Amino acid sequence: MKSTGEVMGVGIPLQRRSLNLSLGRCAAPQSGQVFVSVKNPDKPRVLDVARTSSAWGFTLVATRGTATALAAAGLPVTAVNKVAEGRPHIVDMLLNDEIALVINTVKRSAAPSGQLRHPPCCIERSVPTYTTIAGARAAATECKACASWSYSLQALHQRLH
Repeated sequence: MKSTGEVMGVGIPLQRRSLNLSLGRCAAPQSGQVFVSVKNPDKPRVLDVARTSSAWGFTLVATRGTATALAAAGLPVTAVNKVAEGRPHIVDMLLNDEIALVINTVKRSAAPSGQLRHPPCCIERSVPTYTTIAGARAAATECKACASWSYSLQALHQRLH
């Protein structure tokens, strides 16, 4: 496990196990805005995730440094303020239900930006949040395929017995 809060997945492909599962059904967003804020070493690695999200119709928003890297790669992206940069900022967008998914590899801190990983921002708003590139990549490859996918624990139990 790479982070806390993951759930065990059985009998389904790796990518679908990485998604946020709720009552046996995929809870991955199918549209909306994806917020991306990654540390410098992750900027080249997040490009494929951002390309996939953009190709499927998601809108990209990012902090200025990440937005610059995404734009340099030819991706359409809108820069958003960090909390310390003034309003409106990313936490406002989360509280206004404007963000469907978060990719944030910046280390947790006591700084105001640390609010992204604490309630009420992502956890209480049920916004899927990926804190590693590997997790974000797995989720990105399955978000759209997941639209018609469902998985029942009862069906698994019947198949096993």
